[in-house]
Amino acid sequence: MSSSPKLLSKYARLVPVLALSIAAGACSGKGSAQSSVHDLMVVANKPNNLHLVDLTDRKVLRSCELPGKYGSGTVAMAPDKHTAYVISNQFENVYGVNLDTCELTFSAIQSAGNVRVKSIGSLAVSTDGTEVYTHQNPVRLLPDRYEVMDARIAVYKVADGLDAKPVRTFPAPRQVILLIPAADGKTLYLGGQDVFAMNMQTGETTVKIASLHAEDPLQGQRDVLSIWPIGSQSNEFIRLYTAARFTDDTRNMDTARIMWGFERIDLATGEAESRDFGPLEVVLFSGMTRPGDRNQFYAVLTQLKKYDVSQQKELMSVDLDHSYYCLNFSTDGSKVYLAGTFNDIAIHDADTLQKLGNIELPGGDMSLSTAQVFARLP
Repeated sequence: MSSSPKLLSKYARLVPVLALSIAAGACSGKGSAQSSVHDLMVVANKPNNLHLVDLTDRKVLRSCELPGKYGSGTVAMAPDKHTAYVISNQFENVYGVNLDTCELTFSAIQSAGNVRVKSIGSLAVSTDGTEVYTHQNPVRLLPDRYEVMDARIAVYKVADGLDAKPVRTFPAPRQVILLIPAADGKTLYLGGQDVFAMNMQTGETTVKIASLHAEDPLQGQRDVLSIWPIGSQSNEFIRLYTAARFTDDTRNMDTARIMWGFERIDLATGEAESRDFGPLEVVLFSGMTRPGDRNQFYAVLTQLKKYDVSQQKELMSVDLDHSYYCLNFSTDGSKVYLAGTFNDIAIHDADTLQKLGNIELPGGDMSLSTAQVFARLP
């Protein structure tokens, strides 16, 4: 059956219209997928749980059981945002968990024979997701004594799965807790007495920020607390310090101000700085700059505080229901999340510090666990 010229012409005119309709539908579908991206949090708590929390809907999506006893609860995220690594079993083992299925995908048992190895919060994943780093503190258990061995950085291959062994080790400074990888894929920052930069292929180590060994004549010796590897929302290595700030080189404590400050590294550029940001009036445990505004600094323990860094001035403060150890931000910087200590996550408005709600976790307290925040489809 043949078609008339008029009918063919009519169909020809419909082709562009159909093409536009299909394109519009595809764009609409893409927008719908984008709008369903949520802020999520991964955090651990006792007795041996790892939780995936939907911060947008304020609910626990999934709770995964970890092998062994609880450890530091330090959590490091893989770049794919689907696998979390956690220090567990009394600071000795590292486990990788698929957050969608709770499947155990990685296991590194660090102790072996009569050598007991502890990693006190020191855990990181390489920027390409292929390696896991820990700072190891080995001790040889002998019949009549403990032999303290040299500290080291251990490198594991993610592909080695459930029986991972170190593929490289490097001598490392002692008292290291924080490990944060730089964006260049080559450098690992170590937070210890000073902040060190280690080349992860050669083990070469240099001082990035002098902390205990800072040589500022107008500043006293710094006291540093560095346990929580937070800062990913602002792409930074960050930790707090307190120190006396003197008026002159006589270093008179009677006229000195005791200040809070932070040591910070921009993970993209490697730019490092140490800055006082406000007077020490209460104890704080963790803090970070606000995403998108490095002049705003937030910190927490029994109170949530907001500072203007350039003016070294507290802008506002609110009392909390109980202590919270670990602070983090939503990916857009509009909300502050408080975790650690007990078994609930507090949510506050970043502008006003007004409390917006709580998310209760099944199980016991989080203790020192790291609250890692990221965005993806739930």
